[in-house]
Amino acid sequence: MTLIYAHAALAIISIPLGLYIFLTRKGTRQHKRLGMLWVSFLILVSVSAIFIQETRPGQYSLIHLLIPWTLGSLAHALWSIRKFKRTRDKKYKRAHMYTMIGLYIGALLVAGTFALMPGRVLHQILFTP
Repeated sequence: MTLIYAHAALAIISIPLGLYIFLTRKGTRQHKRLGMLWVSFLILVSVSAIFIQETRPGQYSLIHLLIPWTLGSLAHALWSIRKFKRTRDKKYKRAHMYTMIGLYIGALLVAGTFALMPGRVLHQILFTP
């Protein structure tokens, strides 16, 4: 259960942190540091999710399909911004931006919504007396 709490806490913290990063100035030292913190949180959330099988022990659920998508998207976003720094080609900057927005929506908001559905552990923790 401790793993689920740590997983949920990092995911919940990542929501306002990601929103703050999206709403503040880009390219600053603060943006880079908070962005790497956010990426680190998402990696930890994704890796910890591999070991969460509380609803069906020994089996993965459909929500686990977001793990490789999240990790692959993070790699693509980081590759894109590094490529932008080398080439100054704006298509890489846009790729970074849209990938990060997609991660925020898919990996945090959509996955969070699924995690709150009845029958899921987080739903039981939050809504069962």
